[in-house]
Amino acid sequence: MPEFFICANSFAAPFVSDSSEKFVVAETPEEALELFAESYTHPCGLFAAIAFRDANAKVKGEPPLAKWLCNQELAKLKATTRMGSYSYLGIKPGVFEIDGERITVENPKKGHVVPV
Repeated sequence: MPEFFICANSFAAPFVSDSSEKFVVAETPEEALELFAESYTHPCGLFAAIAFRDANAKVKGEPPLAKWLCNQELAKLKATTRMGSYSYLGIKPGVFEIDGERITVENPKKGHVVPV
């Protein structure tokens, strides 16, 4: 079974994300990300992660094979899809404002693999 290199960021802890890297053995990069997300133990929760074929691919600037995003980031992307620019105010996990409009996200620290 192949081994994938995962790079991840936590939710802000408390002001910036903590980064982590790990090798995960799985059939596909998407499966590797799901396994990584299930085993992630940072107290602030997983914000985003990307999978590379190996550590060299990351260092050489190759595009990731797959990515995982939390529900909060997915909601932000959905809310800002057609905006050229916007103001963002993070209040707490699951609650933020885009241009003054409050958005509440159910299960903000859950997430899933999304297209690269």
